[in-house]
Amino acid sequence: MVKQISTWKAEHINFLRLLDLLDAEIRIFHQGRQPNYDLMLDVVYYLIHYPDHFHHPKEDAAIARLLEREPGSRWLASELTFEHKVIAESGNVLLAQLEGVVGGAMLPRVAVEGPAATYAAFYRRHMAREEADLFLSMEHVLKPSDWAAVEKTVPTEKDPLFGQRVEQRYAALQRQIAVTAGSGSTKSRG
Repeated sequence: MVKQISTWKAEHINFLRLLDLLDAEIRIFHQGRQPNYDLMLDVVYYLIHYPDHFHHPKEDAAIARLLEREPGSRWLASELTFEHKVIAESGNVLLAQLEGVVGGAMLPRVAVEGPAATYAAFYRRHMAREEADLFLSMEHVLKPSDWAAVEKTVPTEKDPLFGQRVEQRYAALQRQIAVTAGSGSTKSRG
């Protein structure tokens, strides 16, 4: 397997762990209890600051290379590239709503619950499509020179949450991930 695809798959596993946390807070909404808005905010903040700036742009660069070599994959490639934009835009909207709630704004539950559930479900579906369709095509079509070019397009940034050193901003989130992992409560991608 190509090293970059292995990296993306490992990152997807991490992103799924965060979406599991977001889903758990959404379930708390359904139970009529108060979710942990700070935790939700940290999850969404990470997802729009790391994947949207480093992971997705690198995938987009690989998609562009794939289109040069395999024009027949235009439909899938354009759809997945568009989904990166949708994820970024909906993440920014959700982030603003969560920042408002954490800052004391009074919003109806549905203003956070619906967008959070939609964001998590869309993100999961998107990653599943990449792994089922896109990565396989890239693995068969792209050459080492393509992967070298992709690597140069977007600077590699150390992951501030799942990297060797967790940034202070994500310390509480990292502790929650550890607690969740210790309880064995992870969902499959289904």
